[in-house]
Amino acid sequence: MASHTIFSSESDEDTWVIHINDLVSKTDLKKLNEMPVCIYQDPKSLSCAKPEAFTPQIIAIGPYNHFRPELYPMERFKILSAKRVLDYFNKHDHDLKRLVEKLKSTGPFIRACYHKYLDLKEETLLYTMAIDGMFLLDFFHNYLHEKAAGPFLKDIEQQEVQRSGEKLTKDAIIRDVIMVENQIPAFILGRILLIESSETEDSVKQYLGSLLLSFCEKHSPLKLTQTPTCSEAVTKHYHLLDLFYHSIVSEHEKSEIQTFETEGMCKPPSNNASSPSAPESNRSSNSEGIVTLLKKVKVPFKGITDALKKLKDTNIPLLEPIKKPIDAILHLSKFESLSSEMSNSETEAPVVVTIPSVCELHSVRIRFEPSKGGIKDIHFDERNGIFYLPVIKLDVNSEVIMRNIVAYEALTQPDSLIFTRYTELMRAIIDTVEDVKLLKNAHIIEKTSSLSVEETTDLFNGMSKSIGPTKTKKLDETIQKVNKYFHDKRKANLYRIFTNYVYSSWKLFTLLATFVLLAMTALEALCSVYDCRSRFRLK
Repeated sequence: MASHTIFSSESDEDTWVIHINDLVSKTDLKKLNEMPVCIYQDPKSLSCAKPEAFTPQIIAIGPYNHFRPELYPMERFKILSAKRVLDYFNKHDHDLKRLVEKLKSTGPFIRACYHKYLDLKEETLLYTMAIDGMFLLDFFHNYLHEKAAGPFLKDIEQQEVQRSGEKLTKDAIIRDVIMVENQIPAFILGRILLIESSETEDSVKQYLGSLLLSFCEKHSPLKLTQTPTCSEAVTKHYHLLDLFYHSIVSEHEKSEIQTFETEGMCKPPSNNASSPSAPESNRSSNSEGIVTLLKKVKVPFKGITDALKKLKDTNIPLLEPIKKPIDAILHLSKFESLSSEMSNSETEAPVVVTIPSVCELHSVRIRFEPSKGGIKDIHFDERNGIFYLPVIKLDVNSEVIMRNIVAYEALTQPDSLIFTRYTELMRAIIDTVEDVKLLKNAHIIEKTSSLSVEETTDLFNGMSKSIGPTKTKKLDETIQKVNKYFHDKRKANLYRIFTNYVYSSWKLFTLLATFVLLAMTALEALCSVYDCRSRFRLK
């Protein structure tokens, strides 16, 4: 059987040898080792539910998808965009080769950003990044008002992109450039501008940051809870999707991770401040191990105790001598404490959100109101029965954006999947179009959203369930509060209905009871005269 290999010919092997030698001999490995992996391939566990939401449909950005045959026909339009950018800066002297030469030192750092090994020659990789980077600059420029453009692309000629006689909508490109696999490092975009424009580094950061922030503000389904400065949008975030995610979710600024002064090298965020001490980490791992062990022995332990109870209750004379020892075993304090520990271990939040629908919550007079902040401001006012949720605006791009944010969070923030938990919450409370209508009336879903109520219902019902615990303590506590309030109210309503029915019908019940009493008295008198027992005795 033929072995699988990344090489298709001897020339590929020669290229690989040259690349490895260059990497070892010419690269500062200390700096390279500090580069964070920030661009991943799609997690199949999330993308399998709806692959088209993660697979570029029109345009390929970056090396993962650049040479896919079905997307390559768009290459000529990317080249036209690159030509327009080069012409603008170089006054019709569109020297792509000169730009690639100046990007040469960034090659190893570009490779370090990608999780998957890039089986491309260095020159091919740099040309790919240069063309795709200039296409993005050309495209993003459409989202920035001309007056704010300054010396960058102010009067650049814009042309409509066409394919097979049909105009390609911007929405299709928007969906593609936000996808997990379609990211390129922000420092490459900055580097291209810095080389071509001859502007200062601060001007480049301001302009590029304004492009990226403008895109995020236009297309974010949720309110941006953290709006960095234009400079921070470039220096503190790896790429567009990273900026998108942290602008929606994060309350704390990341440490500076990018700079153009070191040939476009990324610096990883410092984790020293947030890392737990060794003893605390050991205690945590030990407690988790105990909980895991208790869960494993719960089923067999319960089976044993149930069998002993049945054996004790069996009326067989031969088993009488062993019943006392069985009784002692069942009442051992160790077993009782073990049982309580097992029940405590099950108080963790469930993987899948369980909560009544909007209509059900509304039936017990729970009201929905917009929260002032974003996802982290979701809470429940138990005193007044008000459920505060962030305002969400939906359009044709929202599903792809939300699915890719969920995937990116799963890849980069596995210990705190707060955006994932939010989508699960919305998935759980929205079952029908009536649920969507109630949320629209409460201004949780903006009425200006371009999606119909049916499309909105399908969007949330189609969202993927979590593949593991999300560890979102505050949000899970809010969900538990809502559930408790709902069940308490429902019980109270049932009790009120029952008592109201009984009290309102007490005259009828009194009459019925009197009739039954009289009938029984008459029957008793009749039987005392005619001897009912002998007459109705079975023969």
